[in-house]
Amino acid sequence: MSSQKLFRLKCEPNNYPWGEVGHDSLAAVLGQEGSGDLSIDPKEPYAELWMGTHPNNPAHLFASPKTLLSNHIAQHLELLGAASKFPARYPDKKGEELGGQGHVPFLFKILTCKQALPLQIHPNVELAKKLHAEDPEQFPDTNHKPEIAVCLSDRFLGFAGIRPIAQSRALLRSTPEIQQLPEKIQGYVNALLGTSPSAGVKPESERVRDVFEQFISMEGDGVSDVVNKFVARVKKDGPAAFDQAGEEIPAEDKKRLVEATDVLDKYNRGDGAIFASLFLMNLVELRKGEGMYVGADGPHAWLCGEIVELMAASDNVLNVGFTPDKNSTSLVAKAITAQPSPVSDILLKRQTYHKGKQGNTTVYATPFEEFSILRISGSETLEPLNGPGIAIVTESEGTTLADSQSSDSPVKAPRGSVWFLGAGTRLEVQGKGEVWMAFYDGDEKSGNEVGKQ
Repeated sequence: MSSQKLFRLKCEPNNYPWGEVGHDSLAAVLGQEGSGDLSIDPKEPYAELWMGTHPNNPAHLFASPKTLLSNHIAQHLELLGAASKFPARYPDKKGEELGGQGHVPFLFKILTCKQALPLQIHPNVELAKKLHAEDPEQFPDTNHKPEIAVCLSDRFLGFAGIRPIAQSRALLRSTPEIQQLPEKIQGYVNALLGTSPSAGVKPESERVRDVFEQFISMEGDGVSDVVNKFVARVKKDGPAAFDQAGEEIPAEDKKRLVEATDVLDKYNRGDGAIFASLFLMNLVELRKGEGMYVGADGPHAWLCGEIVELMAASDNVLNVGFTPDKNSTSLVAKAITAQPSPVSDILLKRQTYHKGKQGNTTVYATPFEEFSILRISGSETLEPLNGPGIAIVTESEGTTLADSQSSDSPVKAPRGSVWFLGAGTRLEVQGKGEVWMAFYDGDEKSGNEVGKQ
């Protein structure tokens, strides 16, 4: 094993309650098919299949299930290549014998959800260090956590980032239930709408942040009643419930708002975060193969569908909605990136990767340095990267993998199998399957294709 750059991993899904249940969960199915010994409970939710070295759910070597991938890398640091410049930020390591050197700079996941994930942000590096110092058990890392999501299912729906101001104003003006909220909340809403004397005192982004904080902080039966009245009207009227918002809200977005309202009400009835997400956040629909990103401090809440998710190596999260276990709403409101932007600004650009010599590799440009993602469809020869990769086979039809620079024979790569590629691996893929790979490549020639370097 010590001389190999390409080898198989053993990874396990986790059981967050928002995951799809039993065999309806892609994370569970791929985890079972990839590990060979996972038993799927038909009544248990399976949310995320983690593929990485994070101590909270680390990968092990398939050929040696008790050996952590991080320990193996620590003994063979050449596998990291140029990615060795990224220090691991896990001050409290679990189960590691050799300290924190053997970590990849990203965390790769298959995620599947039937309901909204908690409305959340991930702290930036500065805030992560502060939170870890105060509560290392809840905030185990000192790293930031920007992330990307690429759709695997036919479609995926989620909230990400702040809507353009004109859209938020149109939605708030056309929602009569706002007038039934407490006067304090109405005051902040009116400041954002520009109808109060204090409207011009703060920048627009600050006024968005104020309203966001008010909505995520709303509690009590009176507030829940207002939210429920809104939901009942939307369910009764359908997309027409948003007609008074005018042309600022496109027809397709109105349909998505109705769908999101229904999902949120089913699992999070009366939650004030329903207003925060619907009125202030972009509601993004991805089709298969499309991707988006969320920067550090970017508010987001995935709703339904299946994605590959990739992020900087951290498990820190601040939750403020769609969960009974909220963090400080005032802290989150102060920390969020409240600069409005259209959906088009957060979609990932993709193109054929020049290192795929058969033209069957699509790479997504990410605005973050630590990671990129690619998809291989069918057979391919992938020229060496100068950093590591972790790949999962999502479809396999006679698929085999090999490091063409080694003397090892090609190995069968069944659906769900997860593989580590050390820096310098020349990957040879045969068959008609599909492979997704998270990776780092600091090669200057890859710059515009993989994103920030």
